[in-house]
Amino acid sequence: MNILRHMRPTLSEMGTYDGTALMEFKTKKQITYQLYEETVCTYEMDDTPPFPINQKALDISLELTMLFGCSTVDELHVSRKQYLDGSIPTGFQRTAITGIDGEVPYRDGRTVRIRQISIEEDSCREMDDRGHNITFKTDRLGTPLVEVVTEPDIKHPSEVAEVASLLGRAMRGTMKVRRGMGATRQDVNVSIEGGSRVEIKGVPKLQWMEALTANEARRQKALLDIREELESRWVTEENLETIKKLVTPIFSNTRWGPMAEAIKAGGEAGAVLIRGFHGILGRETQEHVPFLHEFMGRVRVIACLDGEPNLLDMSALERVLRTDELRDLKVEIGWTNNDALVLVWGPKEDVLTAMDEIEIRAKESCVGVPNETRQAFADGTTTFERILPGPDRMYPDTDHPPVAITKKRLEEIKRGMTEPSWTRENRYLEMGLPPKWASRLSYSNLWPDFEKAMANGVEPKRAARAILVEGVDLRRKGVDLSEMDEQDALKCLSFLKTGIPLWSWKKWVEGGMKDSVVADEKTIEKAVEKLSKDGNNDLRRMMGAVMRKFDGMAPVSVVLDKSNKILG
Repeated sequence: MNILRHMRPTLSEMGTYDGTALMEFKTKKQITYQLYEETVCTYEMDDTPPFPINQKALDISLELTMLFGCSTVDELHVSRKQYLDGSIPTGFQRTAITGIDGEVPYRDGRTVRIRQISIEEDSCREMDDRGHNITFKTDRLGTPLVEVVTEPDIKHPSEVAEVASLLGRAMRGTMKVRRGMGATRQDVNVSIEGGSRVEIKGVPKLQWMEALTANEARRQKALLDIREELESRWVTEENLETIKKLVTPIFSNTRWGPMAEAIKAGGEAGAVLIRGFHGILGRETQEHVPFLHEFMGRVRVIACLDGEPNLLDMSALERVLRTDELRDLKVEIGWTNNDALVLVWGPKEDVLTAMDEIEIRAKESCVGVPNETRQAFADGTTTFERILPGPDRMYPDTDHPPVAITKKRLEEIKRGMTEPSWTRENRYLEMGLPPKWASRLSYSNLWPDFEKAMANGVEPKRAARAILVEGVDLRRKGVDLSEMDEQDALKCLSFLKTGIPLWSWKKWVEGGMKDSVVADEKTIEKAVEKLSKDGNNDLRRMMGAVMRKFDGMAPVSVVLDKSNKILG
């Protein structure tokens, strides 16, 4: 089932419109929702008020709030966060703050402060976005999310991924959140002295973070340098002169393919002259990315001209236009050697929108770094995604009453909480585990198995090696302690204590050996003696033969000792 709809902005609680909502409204998007009929309900179709908040999800959010040392709210108030990009059929995302003012230990005696923790609903999954048409699937709509917001305590790009990993490990260590690719998404906010807050949205991999953060810092520095250069030319936001014109007749007989196709389809060509901008659009703001791409991103998103390229400056026009076309264009627009010229083409309404956005972005360059949300790429570069949202997009959710967060509820949640992953990691280090093992065990879903092994008297390093190293192959083959019932899991863990090799687990589980017993020393010694008389004089072959004889149900250390003793 497909549903087509359009979005329009609404006033905030203070009677104002959010800038991002107005920007999205300019795009004139036709939004298609793909609904799976067997699972869709009236909420996905936006045919009913939102349902009450999921109480189990709220408990998990409150647990994470306390895990990060935040002060929990006494009363939960659900707000609506306006989104007109189509990602939520209702046009708003429900969100509620569960706690504020927390902190987590970082390194070198430092802490990272937590500004707030919220619970909110996930949006739709974007499937396609071309021109004025965008398509979403609703299969993840409404899934509970927890958002953790830090204070600006991260001072270097190399620290960004470390802090994100720290927060992620802490949440994973509770074993109450989803894991895997896409389950965690990071928004990285970057600013430098003199710059502005810029949000890099939805970074999917920790490995991208350092390059993205460093490049955004460089981009902001480059934008500030451009502002200084413009100031030296006496170009300011107040006196910046631009000229916008439709110049289609100049290209009525053009042989340049993109322009010819646009005009043939009934489109127009538009030119924007920017006084005093000579050489500015070609200045590099990211590695191998000129300032012109800032304009291209705005035009792609807001005017929906998403072909490549979607506009050209003078340096490119000199390569693709005929001499007479370029001459006529310069005369028509009034170009001089001190100016920049941008040409854009496509449907008339989109071209008019594009020319307005080019003018707006040129004025912003006189101010410095605009507040934006930017899309991340694997090479560390970013592009414009939308204007950075502000508080005007928030308003109370009148369909949901406040929820009292009682002391009794918080005490019940505390009783079910586990220790923080950083505390668990320190405890494992004190046991003598290697740092990598201690770190991994502290947040993986394997730490309960390790704790069970410890409770059954297994030596810590032996248990950690069995679970983290040897156990990997077993899990690939389908032997997973977390999937067993308690009695079977404890029996398997007891093998570690007696020295039974892990490869016997799979035979034990799948081969109906649950009543098997571990061979004692005398039985093992007799087997070694018999095999040695049969000609097995190599230690490795002897041990393999003995272990196969007992189907792995023999302590390796005992087999080694008896083999060494008899073979001399």
